[in-house]
Amino acid sequence: MQELRVDNYVITTPIIKILRQLKLSLTNGKLKDIRDGSENIVVTCPHHGGGHERTPACNIYVGSDGKAEYGSYRCFVCGDEPGGSGSFVRFVQECFECSETYAKEWLLTKFDAEVCNGARLGPPIDLESLQPKRFIGLDKKVLETYQPWHPYLGERGLSREICEFFQVKYDPQLRQIVFPCFNSKGDLLMMPRRSVDYKTFYLDKTMDKPVYCLDYVIKNNFKKVVITEGPFDCLKGNQFGVPTIATFGQISDSQINEINKSCIQVIYTMFDNDQAGKRFTEHLKRKISRRIIIEEVQLPPSKKDLGDLTYEEFWNSLNKVM
Repeated sequence: MQELRVDNYVITTPIIKILRQLKLSLTNGKLKDIRDGSENIVVTCPHHGGGHERTPACNIYVGSDGKAEYGSYRCFVCGDEPGGSGSFVRFVQECFECSETYAKEWLLTKFDAEVCNGARLGPPIDLESLQPKRFIGLDKKVLETYQPWHPYLGERGLSREICEFFQVKYDPQLRQIVFPCFNSKGDLLMMPRRSVDYKTFYLDKTMDKPVYCLDYVIKNNFKKVVITEGPFDCLKGNQFGVPTIATFGQISDSQINEINKSCIQVIYTMFDNDQAGKRFTEHLKRKISRRIIIEEVQLPPSKKDLGDLTYEEFWNSLNKVM
């Protein structure tokens, strides 16, 4: 029988039980489906589509014939991309959007583990201390090395003016759009990226996600804002004339805390027009401060997100709840 190994330890809890516990521990809507099998457990991929694909396409190997590493995973859709395949530890990383260290310690502290190769279990581990922390102090001079425009931005319906205002850049070496995120003091927090060739976003998973454009809202003391998932939608909302912020996918508790501490009094939700977007709205409602009013904006049924809306469609939808 193969073993699930994490460094010098063997986890004796069956992988199917670990997956079920993992699903309960997640707050980002990932790992929706888990289908047990003799050689492979089929799950929804935590990597592509932001972890919210409709049909399970990812196999976790639990066979005993040694065809693959026990617990390793591979997605039929994105298996050749970074994050689309790897060890079970990597799978946990993708689910939590966390560091390798946190993934290992979560497994070792949550489930039965035995020492192997003469190693000894160390002292109790404080998982809270391993949670991703916000890093402040990236050198803003790096933005000067990127280009100020790429035609792809125009294809997404964005003007040069709005992109220049929010310092959106293009990295020609990696062929990626760069979305600088700042705090209200002007410190550069993070530089999420999006490929111009593939539908792939890149975030530093060792840090808390910032709320995109929240610095702009705070500086101007805006009380009412629209909230979206993606930065393109966010820029479009600002271009349409309404202060707009974005969460880069599932809204996290740390992002909600940042919003709670801000000047915002009313939020108009314009998450993606799908089940995941509805879950994000419900999560926001449960966690947001009682002083902040949440108004749900219904997008036209044929539109996927704010980025698909015309100026007239945007204001027609928003005016119904204002």
